[in-house]
Amino acid sequence: MFSRTLLVFFAFSIFIVCSSRTLAPSPDNSPTQLYIVQVDPDVYHNDCNNYQQLLRKVVHGRSPKLIYCYQYVLSGFAAVFTEEEAENLRGEKGIYRVSPDEEVHIDVARIKQPSH
Repeated sequence: MFSRTLLVFFAFSIFIVCSSRTLAPSPDNSPTQLYIVQVDPDVYHNDCNNYQQLLRKVVHGRSPKLIYCYQYVLSGFAAVFTEEEAENLRGEKGIYRVSPDEEVHIDVARIKQPSH
């Protein structure tokens, strides 16, 4: 169980570290940022088309920018939007978490290996 949790943590961290930080402003000059969105798989069924429809609902005045669909480590997607759009998304059914992308540094040498 511990190793599975650790694997999920590392995989999620790698996705965060590998993604870009802040992106270009939206047309109304509100800064946009990359967000990681974790969803209820029973509501969205790990379907990228469903994520696109959800983004069209909360992103206004520009085309939604879906960056990546997560299907194995977590159910959700990475997308670019403003803080206001992120707040609107947080209120949608089946949304567990909307988090700004953050750079994470892991000191692998300091992680204890589980004893067998």
